[in-house]
Amino acid sequence: MACVKDADQAALRILYDRHAAGLTAFVGQTLGDRVEAADIVHETFISAWEGAASFRENLSLRAWLYTIGRNKAIDRLRKSNREVLRDPDPTIPDLDPDPEQAALVGEDKSRVRECVEKLSATHRNVVSLAFFEGLPYREIAEIEGVNEGTVKSRIFHAKKLLMHCLSQ
Repeated sequence: MACVKDADQAALRILYDRHAAGLTAFVGQTLGDRVEAADIVHETFISAWEGAASFRENLSLRAWLYTIGRNKAIDRLRKSNREVLRDPDPTIPDLDPDPEQAALVGEDKSRVRECVEKLSATHRNVVSLAFFEGLPYREIAEIEGVNEGTVKSRIFHAKKLLMHCLSQ
């Protein structure tokens, strides 16, 4: 990040390569639209470039980027003032070579995605960040703008809701 602060475009490219895919998935969960999510990610990196001097070294770089992306996604939703419809992402590849097993895994993935989509936005965001992005609770708390205890509580309740949904 120090190189980005010094206007090093190659450093920004490295930063983009490391974080764009995860950020796109996260923003896509919020927006329900991967094309718009990609736009938000580009805007996020432009903001990171322009605001690099405001980055505080004591914060997680990933959390800082995800917070920018989350805020931009929320702003986009507010501006569009529309209902967001979320369909399962059919672009997730199934790498299992056994067709029967692949079919079972695909059904499981689809069922999990379906249940995750039924969660409230706050529960869906923490589940996405914790389980799909692998972020620690501390970083999730920074991104969501809440304390770590709240993140733990949201994940606890989200797990209960998911277990109930998956058991039906």
